[in-house]
Amino acid sequence: MSREKKKYVILPADDSFDMTFIALMLLLLCFMVIMVSMAQLDDPRFREAIGSVKGALSFLNHAESQSLALDGSPGVLTQRGEDAKMKAVEEVEALAKEEFGDDAAHLVRVEITEDGAIISLGAVLLFSSGSAGLQNQASPVLDEVANIIKEWNGTAEVRGHTDDLPTAGGAYPSNWELSLVRAASVVRYLENRGVEGSRLYAAGMGSTEPVVANLSAAHRYLNRRVEIDIVAED
Repeated sequence: MSREKKKYVILPADDSFDMTFIALMLLLLCFMVIMVSMAQLDDPRFREAIGSVKGALSFLNHAESQSLALDGSPGVLTQRGEDAKMKAVEEVEALAKEEFGDDAAHLVRVEITEDGAIISLGAVLLFSSGSAGLQNQASPVLDEVANIIKEWNGTAEVRGHTDDLPTAGGAYPSNWELSLVRAASVVRYLENRGVEGSRLYAAGMGSTEPVVANLSAAHRYLNRRVEIDIVAED
């Protein structure tokens, strides 16, 4: 009696695990891209999360990735940009304090923004009443502003602002003309100090964007200003 031969069936390899792993890696990569596009890049929590994702993707282990994200190694977001901004702000404020003493706080105000900084200069520092010609006392501060724009390789929009009182006629029929020509005077000064003209813009805002309501002489004093909105190049 002959024995019945056993039959063996060779099944294809199960690659479901590989597909699951690849899908997970793609999801993690998409998650990292979304974080980059939506998060504040200078937030330490964001940089730590980037380190976690990089570790999960096996580019680096978690500890090394977190360290790179926080210590400023090449190719990873760092705090250097914020440090440069703060240093520039401190220099402008120190110069204003040296030049104008206790009045500096009312004449020069600096606000750090996500892209750079807005430097607000009181009109009384820059111009005599009703005039768009720059006064000599404005030179030290404007020189420092020019240096910042050049160091940051940035662009600057210069915006002139007035209070709500109508002009007295003469060369400037309204606050629109006065605010624009004042902004242009600052732009021309910055260009003469070595800032490329293609990086400068002038805008006259008239009395449309007051810092505070024009309810008193003190409020109008604050609203007469020139703002230099500097955007640092990434």
